[in-house]
Amino acid sequence: MGFPSKKELSKIRAKLSKKPGFLMLSPDADELARFRFQICQDLLKYSQQHELSAVAMAKFLGITKADMSRIFNHRITRFSTDKLIRLYSKINPDYRLKVA
Repeated sequence: MGFPSKKELSKIRAKLSKKPGFLMLSPDADELARFRFQICQDLLKYSQQHELSAVAMAKFLGITKADMSRIFNHRITRFSTDKLIRLYSKINPDYRLKVA
């Protein structure tokens, strides 16, 4: 198996350009956005540290694979902060949220 041809690479690039990818945190993000982003990061780290696939992680958390993918790619507008905290508490049951 060799390197793909220029034509094949062009097709792949065109296909990938239409796909949503990983969202980064805006430099001017507020504290809530940073908190939500960190939850996603922690869930991703947990899955990597425990060598869990997205499917296995989704099953563990009790959500769909599509939702797990959204979380891993930080596309979380459809998730409430409460939902993200509930998911996080499954990997860290001793977590306590303190509000100042």
